[in-house]
Amino acid sequence: MKIKALILILTIFGATTAYAIDENQFNNSHALYLSAVDGNKKQVRDAKQHFKTLSVSGPNNALIQTYIGSLESLMATHVYMPWNKMKHVELGSELMDEAIEEIDETHDNTTIAGTPLSIRMKTIAAHTYFRFPKFLNRYQDAKDLVAEIEESPLFATSSIESKNSIYQLAADIATEEDNEQLASDYLAKLK
Repeated sequence: MKIKALILILTIFGATTAYAIDENQFNNSHALYLSAVDGNKKQVRDAKQHFKTLSVSGPNNALIQTYIGSLESLMATHVYMPWNKMKHVELGSELMDEAIEEIDETHDNTTIAGTPLSIRMKTIAAHTYFRFPKFLNRYQDAKDLVAEIEESPLFATSSIESKNSIYQLAADIATEEDNEQLASDYLAKLK
C-alpha cells in the first residue's frame, strides 16, 4: 500500500523515474535516429546503442522501446538474407507494438522536446510501419495511427517538429493513394 501511495505522489509531482530521461542525451539520440532513418547506414547501430544507453535509467520506458523497435526494423534494410530481414522486422514490430499497448495517462501527461510521449511514440511507429513493404500488412496500421494522432487533443500541444512529421506522413499516405489534393492540403500545413 505504501509503494502505491509513493508512486501516486511521484506521478502527481511529475517525478516518475520510469520516464526520467536526460533531454540532452535524448536530443543527441534523436538526431542519430533521424540520420539513420535518412539512410545513414552507420547511424542505425549507433542510434540503437544510444537509445539502449538511455533505457538503462528506465528499463520499462516505452518511448525508448519504440525508438529501439523502429531502429531494429530499419536494420532489415542493411542485411542481405531474407530470413535476417524478417527477423529484424518482426523483432522491431513486436517492440513497437508492445510499447504502443503500454500507453496510458502518464505517456499523455509527460513530454519530451515539447511533445507528449504518446504522440511521439505513435508517430515513430506510424512512420516505421509506412516504410514497411506492403506484404507485411502494416500500411493500414500506419494510417490508423496517423488518424488517431490527428484526432487527439494532445496533437495541438505537440511541437512544430512533431506536427510537421505527421503532416508529411499524411501527405505521403495521400500520395500513395493517388489523392494529390489531400496530399497538397497536408503539405500546406507544414511550417
